[in-house]
Amino acid sequence: MAEKRNGSATALFVIRGLLIFTLNLIFYAIVLLGTVEICKMTYSFANEVFGDVMAEAPPGTDLEFVIEEADDSLTIAKNLAEAGLVSNAYSFYIRLKFSLSDTNIVVAGKYNLNTSMTYKEILDVICKGVSG
Repeated sequence: MAEKRNGSATALFVIRGLLIFTLNLIFYAIVLLGTVEICKMTYSFANEVFGDVMAEAPPGTDLEFVIEEADDSLTIAKNLAEAGLVSNAYSFYIRLKFSLSDTNIVVAGKYNLNTSMTYKEILDVICKGVSG
């Protein structure tokens, strides 16, 4: 009888060990895959902010875009994304914030933009330098 208990305890110990190992393996695989996905998304977003990104391949579509006096930077970025001129409003917003300074501002008005323009090209059109 004692041998039977000893065998059962050993079997339970082995099963418990395998279960813990399997759960650890699954947990670390999920952590690793999650980390890889976060890195991919971060790289993609950084590429949109700092790279030459366009909403559509050339030749694109010409669109008239209006910036009102009351529009702030985020509104402009969201409106550009809504119009299909930029691929991501938030990455354009960050790029716009990096471009603005005391001597470089967004000017309200009507602009002829193309869906194949890069963020830099759009910023060159809608931002104007002012003398201090």
